[in-house]
Amino acid sequence: MANFGNGTWLLLDYDRNKKLQEAKDADGKALFAGQADVLADARAAALAVGGTPVDRPEDIEIHPRTGEVYVSLTNNSKHGNYFGQIIKFREDGDDWAADQFLWEVFAVGGPQSGFASPDNLIFDPYGNLWMVTDNSDLGSNPIKGFHGNNAMFFFPTEGPNAGRAYRFAVGPREVELTGPVWSPNGRTLFLSVQHPGEDSESLDNLTSSFAAKPGTRIPRPTLVAIEGFPGWRSA
Repeated sequence: MANFGNGTWLLLDYDRNKKLQEAKDADGKALFAGQADVLADARAAALAVGGTPVDRPEDIEIHPRTGEVYVSLTNNSKHGNYFGQIIKFREDGDDWAADQFLWEVFAVGGPQSGFASPDNLIFDPYGNLWMVTDNSDLGSNPIKGFHGNNAMFFFPTEGPNAGRAYRFAVGPREVELTGPVWSPNGRTLFLSVQHPGEDSESLDNLTSSFAAKPGTRIPRPTLVAIEGFPGWRSA
């Protein structure tokens, strides 16, 4: 478990962390009797040892060249974080076994950046970051005013434009784009299109006809392939 206040990793190991052995509930009863209990409720164990709560971590990816770890934090409307952010951290001495790390915010969602609710992340073979969003049930949410449909964004990770979001693709209505995967040569991007028209009231009142079979209007989830990336590197 990470403590972002002091940049340390905390062990969720009952035998080696006394805080887990001493943790008690509101009635004074021990929270954990052993490692099995710790694993069964890792969230409670993390809070017991001083881990830092973060806003809906959805994906974790490692930069293929620097070894930095990128994490998408989708949002948390309960305390006003409607837009989410992407953070990154680096282990002390680039040692995966280190118990300390440095971290920083890589990109912040909102009207100034054009994206909100970062979800799946993926790096291309050249070290650029790609991200898809997960905005749903917008209602009066301020995301609705600037974001529109869920989309895919491109981020350089180095140079003067590092962390700047570029909108690359926009999904159909009521779709979540998800599961991006690159071909080994970096020239084809595969992307899943989930539940188009999911808010339709009925088959007679559909809000989308995306990928419908000929002769019907019923939308279907789809896997798409986007090709044509020869020779590009970074924005």
